[in-house]
Amino acid sequence: MEEQNLKIDFAFIDEFGQESRVIKTFTTAIFLDQTQLEFLVSEFKMFLIASGYLPKMVNMIQIVEE
Repeated sequence: MEEQNLKIDFAFIDEFGQESRVIKTFTTAIFLDQTQLEFLVSEFKMFLIASGYLPKMVNMIQIVEE
């Protein structure tokens, strides 16, 4: 069986026109310990912190299940 890859691409342009961009490729084996949504939220939080947002603000992002 052939393994599939997941590619994520986050980009942000600040008020000065500077672009921050992250492109990552993962195997689907990363979903053994977490859901796809949990993984994407975690990666997005790391991207925001690397883009200059404060960790305490980024940590306010949570998955809410109804």
